[in-house]
Amino acid sequence: MSQAAPRVAVITGASQGLGLGLARALAARGVAVALAAPDAAGIEAAAASLRAQGHAAIGIACDVRDRGAVERLWREAEASLGPVDTWINNAGLALTGNSLLDLPAKAFAAMLDINLLGAFHGCQVAAAGMAERGGAIWNMLGAGADGEPVPRMGGYATSKAALAFFTRSFAAEVAGGSLAVAGLSPGLVLTEGFFREHAKVPPADRAAREAVVNILADDVPTIAAWATGLIMAGAANGAIHSWLTAGKIAARKAQSPPRDVLGAFAESPAFAL
Repeated sequence: MSQAAPRVAVITGASQGLGLGLARALAARGVAVALAAPDAAGIEAAAASLRAQGHAAIGIACDVRDRGAVERLWREAEASLGPVDTWINNAGLALTGNSLLDLPAKAFAAMLDINLLGAFHGCQVAAAGMAERGGAIWNMLGAGADGEPVPRMGGYATSKAALAFFTRSFAAEVAGGSLAVAGLSPGLVLTEGFFREHAKVPPADRAAREAVVNILADDVPTIAAWATGLIMAGAANGAIHSWLTAGKIAARKAQSPPRDVLGAFAESPAFAL
């Protein structure tokens, strides 16, 4: 079942990166947005930046690993903005650079807790809240969602492969009702998290990695615009939308001169980490 365009959206992991980009793009389309992230000061600053532009936006501190916090997020969003009809499970953590053989158990657990358990909490809470009136839940996927191994990102990719399965399973359970559950797979996005992990790459390996990044990556506004277009069109239950298709990758490899998305960030403090 397809849902109408959103009027009130909750976005987790929205203090920066793609989450904040989505909030900005949705707000520009007239959607009231509740931004959520663990850091109370950071999420309020993000929401305030939208309000300064005349948008309806609130910031709510929420750690998606805490079911009670997610329930409070729902209640506060509804109390402040009205009936929530769109919930975006965007909060995520990518810790890269390790093989599965040497990935610390704490790092693996942290990614599972945020990327998978956090989305589980969001889906359950939003589904309960929208059960009678309907709405849409969007899960943000990522590398590994297609089931293919990703070198030196095995822990993160495992969490996203599991989230893709969970998304399809949840959609199957709600099929035929007024709720739609869908997935967005945005490819490689140049966020603060990307640059944090990029800083860990040994200098000898940087050139090779950056050549790949220049083929695969996109900036936040590009992906936010793509995702927002799909969200505004309404979710089709069970659909999983992928930005970075095999055809798109092949076309980018064939570009002349070669694609250089990192060039725009060369003077950025984030890139210099």
